[in-house]
Amino acid sequence: MKSWLRNGVAAPITLLALSGTQVPALAQSAQDRRGQEQHRLEGIWDVSVTVQSCATGAALFTGRAVLMLIDGGTLTEIADRSNRSAGLGTWRHLAGSSYTAREKFIDYTAAGAFNGTEVITREIELGKNADEYTATATTQVFNSADQLINTGCATSTATRFE
Repeated sequence: MKSWLRNGVAAPITLLALSGTQVPALAQSAQDRRGQEQHRLEGIWDVSVTVQSCATGAALFTGRAVLMLIDGGTLTEIADRSNRSAGLGTWRHLAGSSYTAREKFIDYTAAGAFNGTEVITREIELGKNADEYTATATTQVFNSADQLINTGCATSTATRFE
């Protein structure tokens, strides 16, 4: 009886001990893979933007921006429009080569007074070589009273700045 009990208890304890040492290693390995995926988007990007009609998809105007995606999930963007501040926001890895980013910036009047804010939400798809991406975006435009007054759509392409 004692040997059956000892053998019956020893096997599960041995199995638990083995799996206990391997599970954290497997979990750590998965975390490392997620981290590597996330780090693929980090860096400075030269972005070409086409603002479009959300209803028709027709191009309304084009522009340029420099986007810096920082370790830990923050971002800074500087665009070619003089009537707005730099954009500040966050980004995160979704799955595979897909990411999302959200930023906010301040709009100014021609005289330099506060005119409202804009929030851009991007869905980013990183290219296979990790040196280019394509994105679709939606923009929410708020007036100085923080009321939503317009929405917009855009597409962009970007190449890594080295």
